[in-house]
Amino acid sequence: MSGRGVAGWMLIVAALAATTCTTHRKKAEWQVDNFLAVEHPDSARRLLRQIDPERLSRDDRARWTLISGLAEVASGDTLAGQQHLMRGIGYFDRHGSACERAVAWYTYAQAHVTTGNLEEGIRGYTQAAILAEKALAAGQSNDSLRRGTETLLVAVYHTLGLLYFKQGYDAVEPFAKAVEAARANGNTEQESYSRFMLASSYSANGDYERAVKTLEPLVKAADTIPFRYFAQQIRLQSLIFHTYLGDWTPEQLLEARKGIDLEVIRRAPLSYGSASSEDTGRSFYDVASAIIFQRDGQLDSARRYIEESLADRETFHQGDVGLFDLAAEIYHNRGDDSRAYDYMRRYVTVKDSLFEVQRGAQVAELERRFRTANEVALREASLRYRVWITVLAAALVVVAAGTVVVAYRRKLRRRDEQLSESLALVDSYRESHDSLTSRLDASNAREAAVKRLLEGRMAAVRDIAATYYTYGEGERLMSKMRELALSPAMLADVVGMADLYSDRAVTHLREQFPGWTERNYDFAALVIAGFTPQEICVMLDMSLNGVYTLKSKLKRRITDSSATDRDRLLAFFT
Repeated sequence: MSGRGVAGWMLIVAALAATTCTTHRKKAEWQVDNFLAVEHPDSARRLLRQIDPERLSRDDRARWTLISGLAEVASGDTLAGQQHLMRGIGYFDRHGSACERAVAWYTYAQAHVTTGNLEEGIRGYTQAAILAEKALAAGQSNDSLRRGTETLLVAVYHTLGLLYFKQGYDAVEPFAKAVEAARANGNTEQESYSRFMLASSYSANGDYERAVKTLEPLVKAADTIPFRYFAQQIRLQSLIFHTYLGDWTPEQLLEARKGIDLEVIRRAPLSYGSASSEDTGRSFYDVASAIIFQRDGQLDSARRYIEESLADRETFHQGDVGLFDLAAEIYHNRGDDSRAYDYMRRYVTVKDSLFEVQRGAQVAELERRFRTANEVALREASLRYRVWITVLAAALVVVAAGTVVVAYRRKLRRRDEQLSESLALVDSYRESHDSLTSRLDASNAREAAVKRLLEGRMAAVRDIAATYYTYGEGERLMSKMRELALSPAMLADVVGMADLYSDRAVTHLREQFPGWTERNYDFAALVIAGFTPQEICVMLDMSLNGVYTLKSKLKRRITDSSATDRDRLLAFFT
C-alpha cells in the first residue's frame, strides 16, 4: 500500500473512533462501529442481529438502522442496505441535531463509496462537512462533543480529498481544510496525515515547491513520529519532491536517500495487511533512486531502478506516465536508442489512454456538477412553481368567488328585471282593466242616455199625438209643436245627444272654457251636433245674423286659447 493510502486509512480509523455526536441522553451500548461494519460486515451483522431494536430509544434505533444499512451494503445486500440507510438518514434529518445529522450523512456517504457510487458519496461527505461546520459555529456546551465534531470534520475533509485524489481531481482544497480543522482540534497526528496528503496533492498538480514547503514540518519531526513506517514515507516523499523540483544536487539527493530505511517500509506491520502487500518493490523509492542515479551519471543503477519500478506497476496514472520518459532518457544516454524509442512509444500510448480517461473523468465531473446545479435549480424552480401555483390557486379561488358573486348578482338582477316586467305587466293589465271598465261604464252611461232620450222622444211623440187628437189641425196644434220643439227639455236632450255622439266634446268644452255663459254652451252644443244656422236660430230664438256673429265670436275664442282639444273643437266650427 502506498504512503498516501496509509495516511488516509490511519486518519479515517482514528476519526471513526471519535465520531460520537451524542447528547446527554443515555446511549445504547453495542460493540459495532462504522469501521467494523465496512471491514467485517458479516461479523457486524451477526452482532447487530443480537440487539433488539424495539428496546432501544428512537435515536439509538436510528443509529442501529444506519450501521445495519452500512454493514448490509458492505456485505453485498445493496437493496436492504439502502432501505435502512434512507430510514436512518430520514429520522436524523427530521429530529437530529446538526452534529448527529453530520454523523448520519458520513455513514450514508461511506455506504455509497463502498458500492462504488462515488458521486453520491461525495455529496454525502459534503453534506456532512456542512453540518459539522454548522454544529461548530453554533457552539457546543460539552467539550467532548465539540472535539468529536472537530475530529469528524477532519475525517470528512480528508476522505473527500482522497476521493478527489483517486479520481484525478484537484484535492488541494479539501486537504487544506482538513489540515486547518485538525490544527483547530489540536490533534497533531491527524494534522500530520492531512498535511502529508496536502503535499502529495501539490505534487500531483506539479507545484513541487509548495509541496516541499508543506511537507517540511513533517520532515523536521520525522525522528519523533512513533509510527516509523509513516516517518520513512515522509522522508521518501521529501526526497521525491526535491528530486522533481531539482533544487538539490545529486550528492544531496544521495545523502538523503541513505537516510531512508527500506526494510522499515517493506516490513511495516499494518492491521489490514503487510505494507508490502500492494507495493513490493516500493516504487517511490525506486523512482527516486532512478532519478538520482540518472542525474549523477550512474546509468546502470538508474536503469535497474527504473526497470524495477516499471515492472511492479500494473496500472498508471498521470503522475506515473513520466517514468516511460525517464526510462527513454536513461537508455538514450546509454546509447540504446532502440529501447529508448520503445519506451517513448509506450509513453505516448499510455499518455493518450490516460488523456482519454482523464477526459472521461472531467466529463463525468462536469456532468456531476451540472446535475448538482440542475438539481439545485430544479429545487428552486419547484419552490417558485409551488409559490406561483399557490398564488395562482388563491387567485383562481378569488376569481371563482368573484365570478360566483357576479353571477349571483346578475341572477338577482335578472330576477329583479323579471319581477319589474311582471309588475309592469300587472300594471298594464290593471290599466287595461280600468280602461275596459271605464269604457264599459261609458257605454252603460251612453246606453242609459240613449234610453233616456228615446223615452223623452217617445213622450214627445205621445204628447203630439194626444194634442192632434184633441185639437185637430189648427193654430193650437202649431203652438203645441212649437212649444215642444223649443222647450228647455228638448234643448237639454239635444245637448245631451250632441255630447254623447261627439265623444264628450261638449263636456270637454265646458271643462276647458269654464267662463262661458250657459247660452254659449248650448249654442256650441248645437254647432257640434251639426245643426245649421237656420236651425239654430229657431232652436235658440235668434236672428240669422246673430247666429253667424256668435259662431265667429266663439270660434275666435277657441282659436286664441291654449285648450288641449282646440284643434278638435275648431273642426266643428269650420
